[in-house]
Amino acid sequence: MMKNVVLILIVLTGILSSCSKKESGVCYCSYFSGDRTHYDLKGLDKQKQIDSCNRLSELASGFAGSCKLKK
Repeated sequence: MMKNVVLILIVLTGILSSCSKKESGVCYCSYFSGDRTHYDLKGLDKQKQIDSCNRLSELASGFAGSCKLKK
């Protein structure tokens, strides 16, 4: 019984973590409403990715949101 519970927890943890893996070069935004968006900036050089994601975060703040770049 205890082995089954542990096994289920391990499987659920693996499933949940695989769904939330973030990719490098992608700007992830979340909003107070619970909405989430992401912007693929992988085609830009690193500094442009940072600048673009910062600008997206500025725009998102008008909607009670913020953005972060996965480096």
